[in-house]
Amino acid sequence: MLTLIDYDAGNLASLEGALERLGLPYRLAQGPDEAGEDGPLVLPGVGHFESAKRSLVQRGWWRELPGMVASGRPLLGICLGLQLLAEGSEEAPREDGLGLLPGVVRRLGPGVKVPHMGWSQVTLNHAHPAFGNPTGGWLYFVHSYALEANEGTILTAHHGRDFAAVEARGRTLGFQPHPEKSGPLGLLLLQSALAWMGATRETTCN
Repeated sequence: MLTLIDYDAGNLASLEGALERLGLPYRLAQGPDEAGEDGPLVLPGVGHFESAKRSLVQRGWWRELPGMVASGRPLLGICLGLQLLAEGSEEAPREDGLGLLPGVVRRLGPGVKVPHMGWSQVTLNHAHPAFGNPTGGWLYFVHSYALEANEGTILTAHHGRDFAAVEARGRTLGFQPHPEKSGPLGLLLLQSALAWMGATRETTCN
């Protein structure tokens, strides 16, 4: 079963609603001991990098997530969740990230309004088995920092500069946009990512 990480740094209501619309059962877990035995882990996040990291450390996730990923557990980070999976962030230059995705998160710009709040078009950087070809689609973003595009970037977007909209390394994926707030395309990408990670829909008996 899918595990949704609850560490007081994510807007879980909209994401829970999206999972319910997709028919994907999940469990909320405040600590690693509450996680399902298998299935994807989902790390949402909003707010400041350092405070979110502190909460993950206090709840034991920061210590346990690298080992869970190393053992083959799929992990999806959303918005700040993606940034925490990177090597670090300019928002908290003294703090390391989890290092599960390549690269460093940097402030958006120059020459554009920050935070970036709204819809941006995404472009396919390279193919990935979790997705089709969503080039030309639009996704909804709310952020001031973003991971620089690199060899692991699946989809790019632009706000002052190109940045990683969807990033991947092995069984770890990250979404900078909020897929649950991005209309039909966002739900499709979320469903495709979680299906590739092994999440299964609820079945009912008639």
